[in-house]
Amino acid sequence: AVATVDPAQATGKPHTLWVAFAHFYEKKGRDLKNARVIFDKATKVAYRGVDDLASVWCAWAEMELRHRNYEKAREVMRRACVAPDRLPRSSDKDNTSIKVQKRLFKSTKLWSLYADLEESFGTLDSTRAVYDSMFDLKIVTPQIVLNYAAFLEEHKYFEQAFRAYEKGLDLFNFPHAFPIWIAYLKRFIQRYKGKKKERARDLFEQAVAKVTKENAKSLYLLYAKYEEDYGLARRAMDVLERSCKAVDIKQRAAMYSVYISRVSDLFGVTKSREVYHDAIRQLPKQDLKPMCLRYASLERRLGEIDRARAIYQYAAQFCSPTRDGDFWEDWKAFEVQHGNEETFTEMLRVKRSVVGQFATVQLLPTDVVAKHKPTKAEIRAKERARKADEMSILEAESKADAQANGDVGGPQPPAEEKKAPAANPEEIELDIDDDDDMDVQEKPVPAAVFGAASSGDSGLGAKARFARKQG
Repeated sequence: AVATVDPAQATGKPHTLWVAFAHFYEKKGRDLKNARVIFDKATKVAYRGVDDLASVWCAWAEMELRHRNYEKAREVMRRACVAPDRLPRSSDKDNTSIKVQKRLFKSTKLWSLYADLEESFGTLDSTRAVYDSMFDLKIVTPQIVLNYAAFLEEHKYFEQAFRAYEKGLDLFNFPHAFPIWIAYLKRFIQRYKGKKKERARDLFEQAVAKVTKENAKSLYLLYAKYEEDYGLARRAMDVLERSCKAVDIKQRAAMYSVYISRVSDLFGVTKSREVYHDAIRQLPKQDLKPMCLRYASLERRLGEIDRARAIYQYAAQFCSPTRDGDFWEDWKAFEVQHGNEETFTEMLRVKRSVVGQFATVQLLPTDVVAKHKPTKAEIRAKERARKADEMSILEAESKADAQANGDVGGPQPPAEEKKAPAANPEEIELDIDDDDDMDVQEKPVPAAVFGAASSGDSGLGAKARFARKQG
């Protein structure tokens, strides 16, 4: 089988044939000499992938371990993990034009087994040499960094362990560097406690400057805890205040809860009012209701009834009476216990206005809209409407172009003649044009028209005219 199968054209895992062939000699005849010969030939086969060749070397070392040949297993892994004189580029690991044997040194699987063997059966120097080679070749993982640091700590090499953490942090960014930072800071605090506060603060600042929003919560909490235990309470509160704005928006409510709790314990509940105010401004709408209820409950315990009522009135605009019934029940119980008829009526008025507000902005749920799929008939109707709109737009554009160009190139409609106004049968005809031919005669105006003015008595009074008429 191993002679007929071409590894370059095989679709499965051709290295398993060689491993099974070697295991045949190991199990049946316990012939380790021939099994080693088979493994040695298997390591020279031109496999397609590095992982296939690495699996052959690992199977060889595991066979030696099963038979308690520990030094032989270390020698096998030492032969496998030999870096070439000229290091290829990192992208050469998957370059099939290069022989797989020359790309084997980039196998993390192989180096991990080699490091485990050296930790178990080698010396301190040989183990450190293996890990240092892995760092130089940049084939480490975050877990390998943690293993190396833990190994050095077991042998009381604490500063070397801290340097191992720092070398790993130089190779990884967040989120992969997050477990390294957490382990590094915890070990440093455990080792020095409050003896090297400035160095510890510098490490924390480096960590929080690079951390992502998803990983910020744990780092900031560890930072604040360190300041509480070995630093200043005010600095711890500053760290918590920064954390509330640095974490992801989904974790912001939880961070404000921790912040409020620590402020209340260290400085008293009255100092937490500022934190509540900041939380109400920074939290999203879905997290405002529980925070406002906590704030109102605090004011009630302190006897600040008016402040608690103002908090209820502010939070009411974000609480639907149908969805957030617990909020309105809590407010109702508050007014029954501490309010009067006027304040209870005001609460009902606010509730009615909020009902109207949510009724006008009520929309379909997004999941209903997402689940609705248009039918074929709807799609065809929309297509016909779209084509009709396009035709109407083209017709309007053609008419506009024709009018702008003076209707050139098309038949002209006949001009409409002015029509005479329709005759009115009841109209009276006046012969106004013959006024010049009329014979006009002048007649005197009767004296009765002018009355007393015609007899010259216009200047006399009424009594004088009466006396004159009697005489």
